[in-house]
Amino acid sequence: MSIPMAVPARTARPPLPDRFVAIAALALATTLVQAAPLRGTLALARTAKRCTRRPATAVEAGRVVAARDWASQFFPSRAACLEMSLAAFIASALHGKAVDWCIGCRFDPCESHAWIEADTQPVGEPNTPDRPFHVTLRI
Repeated sequence: MSIPMAVPARTARPPLPDRFVAIAALALATTLVQAAPLRGTLALARTAKRCTRRPATAVEAGRVVAARDWASQFFPSRAACLEMSLAAFIASALHGKAVDWCIGCRFDPCESHAWIEADTQPVGEPNTPDRPFHVTLRI
């Protein structure tokens, strides 16, 4: 007897401008992570953060994350948390809103991760209060 495989639910289609921004941000983030030195990527992220007009709310950041998740379904290569979080950070900056891009880790078991935060709360991340991530780098 075979067990049916669960098909991942496709995320709802975001508005057209959000889709274009998410696709461009995901392509740029993947290129930066794979081809550029980390210090160059960090410098670009710091510059993008300085150019934003205002901080993003949790709802605005959630909208950017949803658009990024939609765009990642059609992306030809694997995008890990570093690429995905950088894409959300870039997309938010392109909308003129600032989020925090965080890179960190947690222990027992040891695990590294990257995510974005708005209003000092992780956006689009599962809530695990018993095993929090410790921020190593915040932009």
